[in-house]
Amino acid sequence: MQDTLRDHPSPMLQLASLSKNPQRSTRRMSLESSISRKSLWQILATHKWHPYKLHLLQHLSEDDPDRRTEFAEWAKQKLEPDPQFTQKILFSDEANFYVNGEVNKQNHHYWSDTNPHWMYPSKTVGTTKVMVWCGIWGTTIVGPFFINRNLKATGYLKLLHDDVFPSLCTEADTFPEFFQQDGAPPHYGCQVRAFLDEQFPGKWIGHRGPVEGPPRSPDLTPLDFYLWGHLKAIVYGVKIRDVQHLKLRILDGCAGISPAVLLSVCEEWEKRVALTIQHNGQHIEHIL
Repeated sequence: MQDTLRDHPSPMLQLASLSKNPQRSTRRMSLESSISRKSLWQILATHKWHPYKLHLLQHLSEDDPDRRTEFAEWAKQKLEPDPQFTQKILFSDEANFYVNGEVNKQNHHYWSDTNPHWMYPSKTVGTTKVMVWCGIWGTTIVGPFFINRNLKATGYLKLLHDDVFPSLCTEADTFPEFFQQDGAPPHYGCQVRAFLDEQFPGKWIGHRGPVEGPPRSPDLTPLDFYLWGHLKAIVYGVKIRDVQHLKLRILDGCAGISPAVLLSVCEEWEKRVALTIQHNGQHIEHIL
């Protein structure tokens, strides 16, 4: 006989039990209480409880909100006369992928009737790894390019000069108008900045660049708020055998991202720029 809410006259007891351990899944709750998952969802929905996702945020320094607001205002000024401006930026970043995989933070939920704005410090554990450089340029994924050793300014410059920028000339008839990178130490070596000044005079975004990129702002970087999480969910959908298998999974994952999805990522960045201004430069990931 199918169970319903009528079979459980005290849904508040279920909520009280859940509040003691709000990180439990509905599957585990169903097994422990002998209530179907459908009925549990009905109880949670009736009382407006939601599974809030965990977000990893970097602590902002005292001056960071002002710098984030300044950057968002600059982006807004560019977007107003040119709605296609976002698609003219080559957003870039590096990330580590470990052969032994990593915990998927999308599985972390917190059941509550109010958003707990819960943050959880995470440390990636692993030994054998691959560093990956990727870019998002409008509706195109640039790369991935694999970095075989610890990245230094000389190696980063070689990557840009020998691999990244030559690939742009073969993939499209146009060239990005702006180039964005974060504040990682290899990115602002003197030789790197001189090279970017030559390639994108007055039009690159980053630490000590013509356009100062806001530090500690993964919520304003498409590769952080979309690509790396999406790509790792795909890559680690199977057990990784070795480094070569890991690289193939990364290549396939990038190739499978459609232009329509990347266009949505550009639109999401514009939304985040507006929210950053509205919230005076504070982190906005937890309110999206």
